[in-house]
Amino acid sequence: MTNELPRKRPSGAPQRQWRRPIPEAHINHYPPLIAGAIAAGVAVVIGYIFTLGFIMAAWLFAAHGSESTIQVLRAAGIAWQVLHLVPLVIGTTTIGVLPWGFLVVPVLILWKATHWAFKSAQPKSAVDFVRIAISISLIYSLLAGLIGLISSTNELYTGVFSAIFHSLFVSAAATTACVVSYAPSRTILTDALPKLFVDGIRPAVISFGMLFVAGSLLTSVSLVLNWAQVRAVTTLMAPGFIDGFFMTLLGIGYLPTVNVWAMSYLLGPGIMLGGGVVTPENASPGALPAFPLLSILPSESAALATYFILIPILIGIAIYFLMPRERWAAQGDSVAIALSFVVRWREVVTLLVSVGLLSAFVWIAASASSGSLGTGYLKFVGPVPSQVAFAAISVCGISALLTLVLPRTVMSLLHCWSNRESIPK
Repeated sequence: MTNELPRKRPSGAPQRQWRRPIPEAHINHYPPLIAGAIAAGVAVVIGYIFTLGFIMAAWLFAAHGSESTIQVLRAAGIAWQVLHLVPLVIGTTTIGVLPWGFLVVPVLILWKATHWAFKSAQPKSAVDFVRIAISISLIYSLLAGLIGLISSTNELYTGVFSAIFHSLFVSAAATTACVVSYAPSRTILTDALPKLFVDGIRPAVISFGMLFVAGSLLTSVSLVLNWAQVRAVTTLMAPGFIDGFFMTLLGIGYLPTVNVWAMSYLLGPGIMLGGGVVTPENASPGALPAFPLLSILPSESAALATYFILIPILIGIAIYFLMPRERWAAQGDSVAIALSFVVRWREVVTLLVSVGLLSAFVWIAASASSGSLGTGYLKFVGPVPSQVAFAAISVCGISALLTLVLPRTVMSLLHCWSNRESIPK
């Protein structure tokens, strides 16, 4: 008989396999870095051609002057950067409040280009996927800076570093989403994080979505109530059908920006409009440029505006119910012991993570929705990001914390009262 050593059992959890892109016969095979570079170049070209077509249509059908073909091509390059929320300068006027809605164009193009790169490179590991995503993001942002440098003139230009930074942020977000769609688990970005932190992500994302939806509803109601003024301003600025079409399309692109303004209004800080301000307590917008969506801003405080603060308070309460919680029961014979079991430090940490992420999301949205619309009083327009983030912490965070602490405190005191020891005579 031969002595056989016992086989060792495999240790650790089985490795999850990444989903392989389905190869297509018409797609040539390239190494990961080359495929990423080609995808980035094609995404830039397609995005520029799409923007050029829109600019040419606006130039041909709407009112235009004696611009040359080179000027139109340069304007298309600037407009393509505006799709990535890159601030532009017209003469001495900086336009920093840009339409969020048009972000869908470069994101969709980058999504398709990244999927093409995956099918071409056929990555076999997570490193290959990440290498392709980084290659696309870096080359895409560098090409955006180059387009900004070529397209800029003395009267119309964008900052090179601003173009690189904004396009890098957009491309990194789009390619990361593509990588996650191929990952063996959608939690790949959070697998290495502590569970206390991961538990706070979902409440933060959902609560921010609820705030944004509440702002969207407020914007919709304001549009309905002020539709006559919006239509009058649109007719004044764009009397023709074609001009009105492009003005309406621009307004649709600005809707997400205005929704963030409404969200800031609900939280309390409101909107700064140069020399004016619009808050639930004080609505004095002052002199504003003629633009249809600006007509929905209230000129005086509404009677029910004070009660709008109840919406973020309810969202703060919802954060508590969205948090994963352990089963809790009142315990202890004395008040001190009972109160020591009111909260668990794990729940407090998760709550702080949720509120902190919520404030970060609100700060990013407010930063992207505010900026310059001119000089002088219009040098800053929109919500102040730090104030809106602090309001989210104050209103939503305190509401969630009180929802966690107050009911348990009351139940702990009632438990002590009902189980108190009899006083010896």
